[in-house]
Amino acid sequence: MKLNGLQSLEILHNNSLEYKGELKNYQQNGSKQDRQSQNKFEQYKFTPYQNLLYKRALFGLKMYTEEEITKMHKEKRNRIKKVNNRAQEVLNIFKQEIVNNVCENIFVTLIPNSKLGKMVLSSEKISTDPNFINILDLKALGITKTRIIKRFINEGLLPPNFYELKDVA
Repeated sequence: MKLNGLQSLEILHNNSLEYKGELKNYQQNGSKQDRQSQNKFEQYKFTPYQNLLYKRALFGLKMYTEEEITKMHKEKRNRIKKVNNRAQEVLNIFKQEIVNNVCENIFVTLIPNSKLGKMVLSSEKISTDPNFINILDLKALGITKTRIIKRFINEGLLPPNFYELKDVA
């Protein structure tokens, strides 16, 4: 018995049904109709200088080779470390805020009338802890490069005119 182009059922000798389909690969391959739209990622149009500032804040000295680091002035290395440490703190708090918002939405939606739900919802805001390191990755939390950049600009880690910056001469 044909169900559609991707699957079929076969009636066995004991009148049970056995699935004979292609859905095992559907998640990885998608349907033939949507293969053209598959694997489209968010495209960022930043200049090399903007990318340098962003990566330097996000990755710190890790984005440089050992040779580049040894040639770098000590004060510049210290500035990069300081900005990177601050950026990691900001990202950690940002991730905690997102997790807290998700948890709050769960309490509001699923258990608003329970004692625990009322206690959590009665508090003004779930607080963040700078000493707690959130190990969830950015992709899992839906944090994009543009959201990180906005946050870095708001926190003073990137210049307010970041989007207008052109390449350094």
